[in-house]
Amino acid sequence: MDKNNHSAAALIHQINSRETAYINGQFRALSLNSEQGRVIAYVARHPQCKQRDVAHYLNRQEASVTNLVKGLVKRNLLSREVPVENERTKLLSLTAEGQELVVKIDAAFNRLQAFVDNSLTATERVTLESILEKVNRISFED
Repeated sequence: MDKNNHSAAALIHQINSRETAYINGQFRALSLNSEQGRVIAYVARHPQCKQRDVAHYLNRQEASVTNLVKGLVKRNLLSREVPVENERTKLLSLTAEGQELVVKIDAAFNRLQAFVDNSLTATERVTLESILEKVNRISFED
């Protein structure tokens, strides 16, 4: 391994850390923490999803997601419906305020994408995406 932190794995980690810091800063500007932002974005792409699907997406126990969701409901960003046919299921949707917030979240991700796109030529972008797709298919199992 390259000891000067320029190995591919180290660079991917560095880029991911910077990207995460940027997005978390954007979430904070919207009065959201990282998990709240991820929940809002997930529900926007999966309307009427089950609360357990959100828990799976966040890799958390369903019980721990309940308080997270309740906070977003209290802020009128999510609605939480219990279908008559299954009282144990909670279906999540965005409210109008939540939908307005998604537009701002998407804009933050679009700005992040633009930072990358504007720093590379079209050929470099295609090459980088191809290489990253290949790296993404690597199995990290022993």
